[in-house]
Amino acid sequence: MFDPAKCDFCGECLGRCAYIDFDREEGGRQFEKLVKGEPVDWLRKCITCFACNELCPQDARPFDLILQRMEALGDYVDPNLFAAIKGKFTAPEGFTPPKVKSPVLSVCTIEPIAPWAFKGSLFAGLDVLKGRFWFCNVLFPHLGNETVMIEGVKPLLDRYAALGVDEVIFAHDDCYALMADWVPRLGLKLPFKATHLFEFLARSLKARRAEIRPLGMKVAYQRPCASRGTPDKEAFLDEIFALIGVERVARKYDREEALCCGQAMKGFMQRGEKYPGYQTLNIEDAKAHGASAMAFLCPMCLDALKKTCREAGLEMYMVSDLCRLALGEDLQREAPKAG
Repeated sequence: MFDPAKCDFCGECLGRCAYIDFDREEGGRQFEKLVKGEPVDWLRKCITCFACNELCPQDARPFDLILQRMEALGDYVDPNLFAAIKGKFTAPEGFTPPKVKSPVLSVCTIEPIAPWAFKGSLFAGLDVLKGRFWFCNVLFPHLGNETVMIEGVKPLLDRYAALGVDEVIFAHDDCYALMADWVPRLGLKLPFKATHLFEFLARSLKARRAEIRPLGMKVAYQRPCASRGTPDKEAFLDEIFALIGVERVARKYDREEALCCGQAMKGFMQRGEKYPGYQTLNIEDAKAHGASAMAFLCPMCLDALKKTCREAGLEMYMVSDLCRLALGEDLQREAPKAG
């Protein structure tokens, strides 16, 4: 939650926003108006990428306040569309915990978008959780609502607790962000160890170091919005790339300066007045710095950028795809290629 005691209205949150055209001085003034409850005309320009929470030097969580104001206004997305999306992802009644062994892999509801990404020897023997029972609800902050997510946390944790496992590997970055960032801030405790997919891949690759054939590739990484709450895990990604012989090109729109993939605008929102073509800027930046491919953690990011990548001639891989290739595995042409 937003902590007003930590906020000094420095303007970093809005002044560094890639989508709202404020300098730091004006950003500080505008955020002070928001804190005071005064009306502002820029809320609908926010694309809900969570970046300002990471950019805030005081850890005041400015996006949390932005989100509360959005929800109070209730017009960030069409209410009928919001209700339809909520109905689509609400967990059904009658939960019976499946019999699984630890560690278990959670893929939330993302598997249909990139089903190949969780195949191969790295995932052999893992029981998999998928479907609406395991949906993390982090989609709803992207729709200008935090209540649905917060109300769903305890039931979701109870379902995980019913499994009796001591470790859950999260393939969906949103799910991991919920567990590692939001859950402790809500004063709750996890009944298991939450392991990010990158940590799992790094330890698996180290155990199989002798089998790795370095790829010798230069890639640009598309950082998901949910990573804003858990940036420390990027050390695991850098370790993965070093193990498999992949260079993560140093470019403008990476790490703290990463651009949203644009999936949140696809179909139900049109935002980003400052950079209406920021997807193109993102991909052009990758090519300009020598990347031959884009690497993705989130299948939704891949889906949002696949057309732009193809037009630019960039290959597309999930990070797990690159790990499998380095182990000599055939992706069976399931990964989307450029062209």
